[in-house]
Amino acid sequence: MKTNKIIIDTRPKIKIQLDHKTFLTIRSMDSFNLWKERYPLARIIE
Repeated sequence: MKTNKIIIDTRPKIKIQLDHKTFLTIRSMDSFNLWKERYPLARIIE
């Protein structure tokens, strides 16, 4: 019987704030740049 391997994601988690009430967790700065184009007030929280 085959067992499932547990995959651990070691990429860093970056929390961003798009506006006064919307928060996201992304995995790369490239993603942040895309969000920054849509939401100019976006900022990195953590």
